[in-house]
Amino acid sequence: MFNQLQIAAQKPIVMKTLKIKCPECYSTFDLDNALVNQFHQSIKKDLQSELKRREEELQLQKSELSELTEQFAKEQSDFSKVVDNQVKSQLKTKETQLKESIRQEIHKEKESQLAELEDELKQKSNQLIELNQTKAKLKKLSREFEEKEAMIHLKMEEKLSEQLSEMKTNLQEKLQTESFLKIKEKEDVIESLKNKLQEAQQRANQGSMQSQGEAQELVLEEMLSEIHSTDNIEEVKKGANGADCIQTVVTQTGAIAGKIIYESKNTKNWSSSFIKKLKQDNLESKADIMVIVTKTMPKDVKGKYALIDGVWVTTLYNVKDMSLMLRYGLLKTHSVMVKQSGKQDKISLLYDYLTSQEFKATFESILEGFKQLQDSHHDEQRKMQLLWKRRAKHIEQVLTSTIDFYGSIKGVSGIPDIKMLEFPKAS
Repeated sequence: MFNQLQIAAQKPIVMKTLKIKCPECYSTFDLDNALVNQFHQSIKKDLQSELKRREEELQLQKSELSELTEQFAKEQSDFSKVVDNQVKSQLKTKETQLKESIRQEIHKEKESQLAELEDELKQKSNQLIELNQTKAKLKKLSREFEEKEAMIHLKMEEKLSEQLSEMKTNLQEKLQTESFLKIKEKEDVIESLKNKLQEAQQRANQGSMQSQGEAQELVLEEMLSEIHSTDNIEEVKKGANGADCIQTVVTQTGAIAGKIIYESKNTKNWSSSFIKKLKQDNLESKADIMVIVTKTMPKDVKGKYALIDGVWVTTLYNVKDMSLMLRYGLLKTHSVMVKQSGKQDKISLLYDYLTSQEFKATFESILEGFKQLQDSHHDEQRKMQLLWKRRAKHIEQVLTSTIDFYGSIKGVSGIPDIKMLEFPKAS
């Protein structure tokens, strides 16, 4: 309103010519401009006066509003402080009360839990006592059960051992009986073959004795050449005086260790004249050792070798082993002679050593033992090959029966496992 008055006071008043009608006579006339201006000035003055009054009132109101604002701000600040203090005090009081309430609740809860724990502890203690008593009873029962089980297991093992021992004895007797019968059958077959072979040899011996003798001589020479490739095997020419061949033993250094003279005799009967003849022939050959390889050994000789009047006698089948031993003797004697050169006569020392009973016993013991071991090994090998196949079948039968017996007993009594009779577990 004040603003509207202010705006109206500032605008000039433009007055049109006004006509005024008389209320009495109803006649009209123009209002004088002077009167209008006077009226205009009067209104303007009034408006300005009102405007000034309104401005003063407004200023006063502003001043009062400012004071009220400051007072309100102060009162608001004081009120906030009072409210804050009251809130803090109330919060502190509430906090104290809440803490006390929580403490009391916790205390009550702890007391309740403690009481429950004490009750539970008593129950557990009673249960533990009962459990210990039960364990003691179980241990006692388990010990009694183990003792009974051990007794049953021991009895079962004794029974099983007796049955296995009986089965083993029966099996051994059966195998021995079968082996004896089979060996007897083979011996009969071998004896029959020997008889047939002797008959064939007798028929073959009806041929030329000279051809047979020459054949044995060739075999002897080839055998010696093959065995002693480093030695010199010299054949005595047919018709010449002397033996069939001479072996000159050569050392690794090329020195001559000695000579061995061989005489081959492929005759049906032995003659003592063979010894005299070989000694006579050796007067020219001057060999260190004399050997007769004969088809038929002397009747009074039981072994495969013999030393008769300084001459070694053996068969063509055994001459290989004898030649190796005699060659070894020559090399040993030569080694001794080299060390003792000039002290003794070589021929005398060699003859004394090779014709001594010590060399004969050693030589015969080694060769005889070797031949027996070799023959026994071959004989056992042939026999065992026949037995192994049969034993494998019998052992398999016994093992199958044992497993069946063990399975039956285990199914009934629940005896502990025997690893040898259990199948391996899959990994």
